[in-house]
Amino acid sequence: MPELPEVETIRRAIEPLISGQHLINLELRDPSILRGDTSTLRSSIIGKLVTGVSRRGKQLLLVLEGGWAIVIHLRMTGALLLEEPDPSRRVRAVLHLSNGTRLYFNDIRRLGTIALVKDLDGCCRRLGPEPLTGDFTPDILRQCLAGHRIPVKAALLDQHIVAGVGNMYADEALYEANIHPLTPANELSPGQISRLWEAIRAVLQRAIACQGASIATYALPSGERGTAHNLFNVAHKKDAPCPRCGTPITRVMVRKRGASFCPSCQQPGNHLG
Repeated sequence: MPELPEVETIRRAIEPLISGQHLINLELRDPSILRGDTSTLRSSIIGKLVTGVSRRGKQLLLVLEGGWAIVIHLRMTGALLLEEPDPSRRVRAVLHLSNGTRLYFNDIRRLGTIALVKDLDGCCRRLGPEPLTGDFTPDILRQCLAGHRIPVKAALLDQHIVAGVGNMYADEALYEANIHPLTPANELSPGQISRLWEAIRAVLQRAIACQGASIATYALPSGERGTAHNLFNVAHKKDAPCPRCGTPITRVMVRKRGASFCPSCQQPGNHLG
């Protein structure tokens, strides 16, 4: 958390407020948030025009004039808020815009980062394909998974294989596709690949429409909560009945990450069409 739907929701919320504005100050309350030299960062970006706000995987990109960009990674508990939260000691940085907008980078666990990059393409080159673009096809997904014997749940969490999918939405997509999370990624049948491709896109699109899932600390910049978690079938549903068959949802560890699934609907070797 936050995953692709949450970061995309934040992007859509802040872009009208900061695009076309100048960044007049970067207030650092916790300098450890920065990646790179602090003095270089500040001298390079202060006064620059924000020309757009984009997203790559789980990263938020504030594009500045002159080819620079601020890359914000919220990681587990980061949030961008328009009002200073209480307690304010969790605010690690504040971005001040020329129209008076302030973005408070709040982060309880202090894992989020801010970086200044000149080569944005290079910064994002190692990330896998974006699952909601027209370039992401079932065949591309097949190619991404073909070289990996790791469990498909672990493959979906690897940002070098597919960008933006995290723990919650991987569980939901595998459930919709009737695929056991421990199935080796390179052993999926063509039917499973097709179902998984469709499920990934559907799950992410629904979550964006609900403005993300507020399971723990995630909130919109306005402070409101997303509602995507209300649609979850298996994620964060351990021991609850499966919506399809009533079997209790179970949870296993997959490479140190939890995976929630229905042991009846998602049986190993389930190659149904």
